Amino acid sequence: MEKLKADLATKVDDEKLIENLFSSFQKISEEYIAQKPVDLLQNTGLFLESVMRVTQHLIEGKHTPLGGKFDLDACVKNLESVAGNDGLRIHVSRLSRAIYDFRSRKKSVHLKATDPQAIDADLVFNVCNWILIEVLKESGVAGADQEIKVLHTRKVPLVQSVGGILRTTNPKLSGTQRILLLLYSNPDGISVDGLLESTKIKIKNKNHMNKDLKNLETRDMVHLLPNGNWTLFGRGFNEAEAIISKFSSLN
Repeated sequence: MEKLKADLATKVDDEKLIENLFSSFQKISEEYIAQKPVDLLQNTGLFLESVMRVTQHLIEGKHTPLGGKFDLDACVKNLESVAGNDGLRIHVSRLSRAIYDFRSRKKSVHLKATDPQAIDADLVFNVCNWILIEVLKESGVAGADQEIKVLHTRKVPLVQSVGGILRTTNPKLSGTQRILLLLYSNPDGISVDGLLESTKIKIKNKNHMNKDLKNLETRDMVHLLPNGNWTLFGRGFNEAEAIISKFSSLN
């Protein structure tokens, strides 16, 4: 990611702006995983303003300087009126404007067992993820493909990558619950060794892991791929989402 940031900074010519872009996205990613919807909604402003400044520079060769007040509406209107890449000047700018005001939206209606701000945060985070992918894709920087693939990986509350290793974040999760969440977060599947590395605090050895996987397989929740990876299957998706809902409501 550091090389990508450096390459993007050569196109935008503002290292501080690029740092703001990536650090603010990292912040809202952490808040999404930690199930802090209010903090996520409140902190999207810096990310979206950074996105729009980068978009300005990629389209017009200059951007509104950091430090002053940023008029997002005027920026969007101006980008729509000039020639350039539609993905950036139309789609990125309009989506940024559409979710910008969620950060100040008040909780007005409470649905039983459902936090409206959590629903808002889920929408906002996934749109922010798409926006950053689009900016990287259209910027033309070298080596963006792999980083885009990483960003496109499903982000799941209760699961976090630490040094490249997926870990679950709630100690109350059972071994099988951890397996389901880890597989839900990685559509390509995970090997037995990978699952064991991610759950070794709860699942002590490979025999224990294989027993849990076979149990889930007989219940039509997981499937063994030809490459040796286990992937979520059938009822496993519903069960993983039920786990996320249950533990999110307890947070």
